[in-house]
Amino acid sequence: MLQFLRFDKNVASDTEFPILQEGEAGRFFIRHVGFVLLLLYSTIFLAVAIPYEGTYFIGGIITAVFMIRLINFIIKYRKFKGGSIKVSPDMVEIRGSEEVYKIPADEITYIEVNVFSDLVVREKYNKTVFPISLMTEDDREMLLNNFVDMAPNRTRIYHKAWDFFDAILVAFILAMHIRQFIVQAYFIPTGSMEDTLLVGDHLLVEKITYGPIIPQMFFMDKPVHLDFAGIREVKRNDIIIFRPPNEEEKDFIKRCIAVEGDEVNIRNGSVYVNDRKLDEPYVKGHTTYRGFSEKLIEGIVPENMVVAMGDNRENSFDSRGFGYLPVERIKGRAFVMYWNTQNIKNLDFSRLGLIQ
Repeated sequence: MLQFLRFDKNVASDTEFPILQEGEAGRFFIRHVGFVLLLLYSTIFLAVAIPYEGTYFIGGIITAVFMIRLINFIIKYRKFKGGSIKVSPDMVEIRGSEEVYKIPADEITYIEVNVFSDLVVREKYNKTVFPISLMTEDDREMLLNNFVDMAPNRTRIYHKAWDFFDAILVAFILAMHIRQFIVQAYFIPTGSMEDTLLVGDHLLVEKITYGPIIPQMFFMDKPVHLDFAGIREVKRNDIIIFRPPNEEEKDFIKRCIAVEGDEVNIRNGSVYVNDRKLDEPYVKGHTTYRGFSEKLIEGIVPENMVVAMGDNRENSFDSRGFGYLPVERIKGRAFVMYWNTQNIKNLDFSRLGLIQ
């Protein structure tokens, strides 16, 4: 139970508190239905956004608890619609929509507030329940002030724990949405982008420029790229984060070399776009098909496709290996490198900042 209270004739005063009226009750139920729907959506979203199998279970438990509370509110409202609770030094009187319960003060053993936000008045062989959740916040506080808290420290700890849980839950859901739709931190584990990005670099990838991507949930055939909500399309020379075709577990980071409509050829150790050799001062090594079985990106780049390559051309698995990259699989654009442990240890801050 959440709170234990004692009835004290010296504390109780002649006061009466009604159930929420129809307009207030309507707003109350709309708010709680919306909250349950938000939890349901957040569970589905988080199960897709973070790779943890227990997300559905944990989110399902939390959603189920609030769903049960909502059902309890509906049942209690039907039973107590138009009712009230009256407290006096002599008794507690509870009025429902059809019945009236009068509990003499001398017969009350103790009072509790349970997990469904119900006030339970206990007698020796009986109990009477009143839904204080269906009261205004001010009325609820004044009602409880008519009783003596038997464990005030415990009540304070519970309220702090609940507030902490509520804040953490909201912050976590908000953080996951920011991570999915606005900005996300990444760590560079390989040398495929040397010397632009080094192993151990920590960078931020923004997801506003190209438009957000709604992840594939169980009722969707594929992720939905909201390109209309972006600032611009992918351009040559952008450093992009994406998942290649047929890869659903790992994110890649490469440089966009060509966009739809461009003609791409690789010859003499360099990339030619529209029959012009690219000026690529950032490239390490020569650009060839050595190590790749087919020439997958020779010719015109198809619609809604781009060509992506690592700057370390002789040590990068990129479009030469997986072919053209669908634009819808691009998650965002790398724009700030904010940390590299080895550089910081050597007091080298020269590489921190915008990524070019």
